Amino acid sequence: SSTMLLFSCAVSSAQAPASVPPNDWAHTVKLNNGVAMPLISLGTWQYSPAVAESTVRLGLSLGYNHIDAALDYKNQRSVGKALAEHDRASYFLTTKVPSRTSASSAFADTSKDLAADLEQLGLSYVDLMLVHFPPVGNTLHCAAMQEQWRALETFYRAKKARAIGVSNYCQSSLRCIARAANVTPAVNQIKYHIGMGPDPIGLRSYGDRLGIVTQAYSPLGDGTGELISGPLVTGIGATHNKSGAQVSLRWVVGHGVPVSTKSTSASLEAEDVPRGVPVSQPALERHVNPLSSAVFRCLHWTPLRCIHALLSARCTVPSSRPEVGVFSSA
Repeated sequence: SSTMLLFSCAVSSAQAPASVPPNDWAHTVKLNNGVAMPLISLGTWQYSPAVAESTVRLGLSLGYNHIDAALDYKNQRSVGKALAEHDRASYFLTTKVPSRTSASSAFADTSKDLAADLEQLGLSYVDLMLVHFPPVGNTLHCAAMQEQWRALETFYRAKKARAIGVSNYCQSSLRCIARAANVTPAVNQIKYHIGMGPDPIGLRSYGDRLGIVTQAYSPLGDGTGELISGPLVTGIGATHNKSGAQVSLRWVVGHGVPVSTKSTSASLEAEDVPRGVPVSQPALERHVNPLSSAVFRCLHWTPLRCIHALLSARCTVPSSRPEVGVFSSA
């Protein structure tokens, strides 16, 4: 369906303006193991090592206290240099490991990746460790996914991560690892923005039932500019002296969803997420259904991501049978 295809396309708005006021920097969401995760994080995807270092340094100086990184971003040593200038307890660090397809080597390979994350960042522990994607083929490699999750659980028990979770997992991916899991994922980081609606393919409500926090990336859409400078969001923002991007970001935060944003600009990193924008205004809510407006659909696929999404079957139709209790802690 169009909804499934919208969700599966993972193109990020790399130049999207970050938006965090001081009072939102202090806000947290409680994960299923009691860890408090800051509501807003500063992302580092697609940055060169030099830009990643300067962006993290700038963000921390402005008051960000949550940084989002990944092994595949290939800039973690530079992120670590910026982090080293700050007390470890002053920030929350999320990073990720890539997926694996071989059941026989997934545990060992993932364990090496986990160690590489710590070594590159220069840290003895991270606050949140995620599996970045399910593998191409998704549950065709269920045994490998389960072995990878076992590696994260081992890492967690060794107190090298305060919490563990996944990214870009749909219901079938979560059901796969649940069959062998001892720890419920704390977070599922997915693309989430106004145009997808508040519960794309039922995935957010599915996670809610299991105690898995949904975290948003690409909160300003897929590069069309519609959620930054489009007439709907700018029109609403104009009546409250706010930007279109602020309206879009506030909609995500207003739904209780933590968000990862990006910018290399001091002025944009310091821009507010407005509290006064009426995110439930009917003019906005009428357009949160991705089928209602073509401009909100995922129009800018890259061939690799498009093929990857289709092959991995990440967005299969949710099962009608109840899923509460599939994880031991649910």
